[in-house]
Amino acid sequence: MDELRTGLARIAESVVPDENPYGRLLRHARRRKRRRLAGLGAAVAGVIAAALLGPVTLGAGSGGQDPSGDWVATGYPITSDWEWRLINSPTRGSLAADGDLIEELTRLFDRNRAELRVSESLPQVKVLYADESAGFRQILVVYHSDTAAALVDQKVPAGTPPQQALRNHTGFVNGRVSPFSVIDAAYLQGPEAQAFLGLAPAGCIVSVADGAVVGADGAVRRRWEPSPTGDYVVLDASRVRGWWRVECEGQVRVEEPVGDRSDVIRGEGGRYQPTELADALPAGTTSRRMDAWRAERFGGVSYRTLMDMTGLPSTPDPVVRWSGRLDGEGHPEAAVVGPASGTGPLVLHVGAQGSLLALAGPGNIASEDAAGEDLSSAKVSLVATAVATSAKLAAVRVPAASGGHAVLTNRLLVVPPPGAARVDAVAAEAPGGVRASAEVRSGAAVLTLDVGAEVTLRALDRTGALLASAPLRELARGERIFNEPLVHAW
Repeated sequence: MDELRTGLARIAESVVPDENPYGRLLRHARRRKRRRLAGLGAAVAGVIAAALLGPVTLGAGSGGQDPSGDWVATGYPITSDWEWRLINSPTRGSLAADGDLIEELTRLFDRNRAELRVSESLPQVKVLYADESAGFRQILVVYHSDTAAALVDQKVPAGTPPQQALRNHTGFVNGRVSPFSVIDAAYLQGPEAQAFLGLAPAGCIVSVADGAVVGADGAVRRRWEPSPTGDYVVLDASRVRGWWRVECEGQVRVEEPVGDRSDVIRGEGGRYQPTELADALPAGTTSRRMDAWRAERFGGVSYRTLMDMTGLPSTPDPVVRWSGRLDGEGHPEAAVVGPASGTGPLVLHVGAQGSLLALAGPGNIASEDAAGEDLSSAKVSLVATAVATSAKLAAVRVPAASGGHAVLTNRLLVVPPPGAARVDAVAAEAPGGVRASAEVRSGAAVLTLDVGAEVTLRALDRTGALLASAPLRELARGERIFNEPLVHAW
C-alpha cells in the first residue's frame, strides 16, 4: 500500500510536520474495509492487529498463526434472525453435495480451532460454502455459540486434501456474519484480481445489474438478472461492476454497488490515474481553471471510478462543467465534472487527491457505517454526486467531513449558463415563493437549502430575465449515488 501514500503532504510547521491527510484517509479506508469484510464486501488485505478486533488475515504457510500471540477469535454478537437464517442455511457451492467432504471439513475445523485461534466460546462449527468452480477451493466456515459468531475463510489450490489445507492456506479469521455476507473470492491478490462471493440466506433471490442508464427524468434504471445459483452469487473480475440486489420474502433487503461499497475513492494508485480533461467552460476562465487544475484531474478519477461502481456508461469521456474555489481565496479547490451533453451524472470533487464519497446527509448514514475515524479536522478531499436533467443548469450538494464520514450539506452548488447573475430556488408548492437565492460568483452560485427540498432552480441575468430553469431532483433522506437509493433493510 506504500504507493498509495503519495498524496499531497500538508506544509510542514517549524518543528513537527503535520500528518499527510491522504495517508490518514487511506488508513480510515483500511479500517472501514476491515469492519465491512463480511457485511459489505471488502477484500482481504493485510494482517490486522488484534487490538482492532477485526478479521485476521492469514497468509500461505502461516498455519493460522496470528503474530499478535495471545489473540483469539471470539466473534461478534448475532443481532438478528436473518443472521441465524444465514447460519442455518444449507451449505452452498459446487462441493456442497459431497457430504463426506463437508463432514470431514467440519470435523477438521472443529479439531484445529486452536491452530486457527478460534475461541472455545464458539463451540459450533458449520460449513456455509464449499466451492471449486473458480479453479481453486474456497471454504467458508462459521464458528458460533447461541449469541456470537465468527466467519473463517480458506482458499487453497483445487483438490488440496483438507488436512493439508488447514496448514497452508490464505483467507481470514473472525469475520462478521451479516445476513448478506460478502466475501473476497479472488485466489490471487492484486488490483485486477477482484472477485466476490455474495451469500444470502437460503430462499432469498440474489440479482445483478451490471449496467444502467439515466433517463430523461434523471432516474437511474437497471435491468436485474437473477443469479443462476439463486440465493448466492460469485462474480469474477470481469463482472465486478454495477449493483446487486437481495430479495427475501418479497422485500428488497439489499440494493447497492457490487463488492466493496467503500466510500473512499483512490486517487494515485487506483485503477484510474489523474489526467487532463476537456472542458465545457466559457472563454476567459483561464485563471479560475489554473486555481483548480488539480481538482479537475482528480474529479475525472472520481467520475470514472463511480461510473464503474454504478455500471453507468464510461464513455464518452467527462468534461469540466465548472472549477474554482467554493468560497473564494484560501478555500478548497473544486471541480464539477460530467458528460459533454450537459445532462446525466455529475460529480463535485472538492480537493486534489483521492477522496471520501458523501452518500447522505448528517444522521442518515447506514448503521453499519456509523463508526469511523474522525476526519472532520483533516484536509481530505470530498466527493458528492448528482444527476442533471438540464443541459444549462448543474446542481450538486457541497460535501463536508463529519466524524468518520463525508456528508451532504445544506449548501447547493449551482452552475448556471453564461450571463447568469443570480440563481433562485422557487418552492414547488408555492410558485413565485423564493426559498433561497444567491449571486453567481466565478461562474457558480451556492444556495443554502435543505437536502431534499422540492424546488425549481431558476438562473436569471442582471435584468431579471430567465436564462434557464430546472427542477431540483434529489432524495430527502437515505444514502444515494447519483440519486439512486442504497438499500439495507434487514
